Amino acid sequence: MSGLPTLTNDLAVSRRVPADPIEALRKRMDWDRFYSNPEPQENLPFTKVELEGIRRHVLGAGMRTAVDVGSGWGVLTTALAREGLRTTGYDWSPVAVERARDFWAGERRLSFEAHDFLTSTAPRALVPGSVDVLACRLVLPYLDVQRFMTDARRWVRPRTGVVYVVVQVWEQQPDGYFRGYPNSVIEGLREGWRHTQRWDLDWSEEFTALALTGPTGY
Repeated sequence: MSGLPTLTNDLAVSRRVPADPIEALRKRMDWDRFYSNPEPQENLPFTKVELEGIRRHVLGAGMRTAVDVGSGWGVLTTALAREGLRTTGYDWSPVAVERARDFWAGERRLSFEAHDFLTSTAPRALVPGSVDVLACRLVLPYLDVQRFMTDARRWVRPRTGVVYVVVQVWEQQPDGYFRGYPNSVIEGLREGWRHTQRWDLDWSEEFTALALTGPTGY
């Protein structure tokens, strides 16, 4: 394997990874409360514009499987399933998983599971080279970035697998808000892939998307 940059969550304003098991439990309880809200307020609602970007830069002929890490309400997860992929959404909040299962009960090619990618080993279904599309939408700062991106490179298919990442751009976020990652760190995510594409998801350029295709070194 080559070309994998050193990525951390050490930026003080950007850090959202729990420091210890107690903090992790508190954060999980916060997310359970968030997903218990009947009218949640999301930072970046999923839109038709984002779906068009996924169709243009992420999806390709012959793709069959997708995984959505941090699936939340399951909107992106369901959108991928409706594009014809057998899709599994994972979230560390059991409340989110149960609500997504209930809301999207009539959908085909779709399932939701509770899983903590920060403290647990990978789900059994995630074996090397098994995934066509692995989505990580506004979740990367909650993970061990170096470990997760290393695993993601292994989980997707060697030449055609795509990792779809959405992150906040540090330089474009207002003061006092969660800032995400600087452009230099976001650009570093593009190293070690055969093909990459980056595009903005909003007019203010506060949110950016990456399609990382074909991990090198495997």
